[in-house]
This record gives sequence, C-alpha cells and structure tokens, in this order.
Amino acid sequence: MERTETRIDRVLVERARERARREGREESELIEDALRRYLGEDGEETFGEILDRVADWQREHGVEPLSEEEAIKLAVEKQHAHRSEASRE
Repeated sequence: MERTETRIDRVLVERARERARREGREESELIEDALRRYLGEDGEETFGEILDRVADWQREHGVEPLSEEEAIKLAVEKQHAHRSEASRE
C-alpha cells in the first residue's frame, strides 16, 4: 500500500469522512472504492461511458440534448425532491 498526499476540497473531505463513519469504513477504503469506480476498475461502466451511451441513444432516437440551463433546472428540481423525501424518512 502506498501513502500519498493530495489536496481535496475541505467540504468534500468532510462529506467523505462522514460517509465513511456512517458505513463503518476507513476513509482510505472509501476513497479507493470511489477511484476504482471512476476508473472503471470495479467492472462497472465509468460515468463518462454512461454519458456517452446516453448521448448515443439520444442521437439514435432523435432526442435533442438538454441545454445547460434545462439540465441545471432539472438537476435542482431532482435534488429538492430527494431532500424533501429524505427529510420525511
């Protein structure tokens, strides 16, 4: 195992620490898993591959991609809905 040092946004580090605590895992384990997923080493599609597949499907079916403004609006709506649902649990 190699020890490394890197700079990561403080808020992101805090969120990762909290997630690791909730899951009963070491921070390094959580970070390694995230990197494996991002790099596609977990056998799953990478985020980029998923986006490429969606873009291919849109082209094949004549679906126009969302504008940046439409995408942001939809993302914010989904985030609010998710938070509202989570607060009821």
